[in-house]
Amino acid sequence: MITFVTSTQFNFSSWQNLKLSNIEQVMNSEIITIIREIEHLQERLNANHQIIFSKIHNIQSSDRRLTVFTQLFGILDRAKMGFEYSHFSLNSEEIKASMFSGLTNDEFIQRVNSFIHFIAIEMNHAYFSVIEAFLRQILRVSAKNSPQNFWELKESILKTLNLQQWAEFLRFYSYIRNTQHNNGLFFPSDQKDVEVSYKGKIFPFICAQKIEFLNPDLRLILVSDGNSFVYDVCTSEKIIALPYIPDPSHFEYTPISEV
Repeated sequence: MITFVTSTQFNFSSWQNLKLSNIEQVMNSEIITIIREIEHLQERLNANHQIIFSKIHNIQSSDRRLTVFTQLFGILDRAKMGFEYSHFSLNSEEIKASMFSGLTNDEFIQRVNSFIHFIAIEMNHAYFSVIEAFLRQILRVSAKNSPQNFWELKESILKTLNLQQWAEFLRFYSYIRNTQHNNGLFFPSDQKDVEVSYKGKIFPFICAQKIEFLNPDLRLILVSDGNSFVYDVCTSEKIIALPYIPDPSHFEYTPISEV
């Protein structure tokens, strides 16, 4: 996995002895690593899509057990386009001149870096919004009920589908989810700090404070685990036996020429 330069923004005071070209070189290297990791994740999503297609006889293309993978693939694809644009911006004098004219070199780097982190944040938000909607639909069809509260939702999924091996992942994500709805700050209902274990590490969530550890590296780990978790949901005994799971959000793309 990758190690990103920083979890928030570049600290320019630490780069005082580096030339601009060196900063851009480091950023380019990190961006390329992220793009390659996203491509690997997309390959895994495609592979899981094909496995589900082969496991369920006569499964329809609109089945939620298939569309969840195509939607997750699409989110990663759009995120990859954003990272690619950042890479091109750092390497194209034409882009710099046409879109970033009037900025100092530091301002230009800061703006590109801000965009990189925006992409990473939105990638996770959109990715897990799809997964959450998927889980709610799974419970509506299999258990005829979907809890409104996310904590109850995750507990119901773990119990109903016998997926206790994913308890740590869902617990950690539930706290990350709290910060997503509070602009990066942790605001639990009980107003208490908590330490959460994930991947052999302890992560502190301090009430009313922002989390410092959620860098692009950890975001991609969550995305990877999200893919594996969705696959295990789809292949769980109760879910794989269902003949059809509709996807209320599914739609077919219409070519622009036909609009």
